[in-house]
Amino acid sequence: MKKILGFICAILITVFAIMPNAYAEVQKDYGNLDMNRWVYFASDNNETTDLLIDITSFDYTPSNNEKLLCNLWICYYKDDNSYDLQNLTVDYFGKTTTCNSVVLYDKNGNIKTSYTDPVPMPTRIVPSSFGEVIYFVAFPPELMEKLREEAMKNQ
Repeated sequence: MKKILGFICAILITVFAIMPNAYAEVQKDYGNLDMNRWVYFASDNNETTDLLIDITSFDYTPSNNEKLLCNLWICYYKDDNSYDLQNLTVDYFGKTTTCNSVVLYDKNGNIKTSYTDPVPMPTRIVPSSFGEVIYFVAFPPELMEKLREEAMKNQ
């Protein structure tokens, strides 16, 4: 029995000694991005662009029957280490995203260009796109169901 426990402990020690190194190797380096706030959510079909979302930037408007909006920042990180930051507004009921401003960075983290749209226009969310991922991150179905239930109770 002692030999079996010793063998199991040896295997566990080996696994826990190797695991952090293996985990570190699969972690992608996102350059200048602060990974305490940016979270990876998806890649495109060719895996050349990663979608990251700034989890500290969610800003919701008050809810009413016509508008429920979420403003947030997203990042499209490309294989060549360049990236684009976009400020989006997601409309829950309209199922649209509106790009308010964009900042393009080169692979060294220097700003190539930036643009703020003076009259941003909403764009319909395409199924199975990054827009749909952003929509469900901004408005998780579980949260929206709870909000619906609360609204029904208060009527």
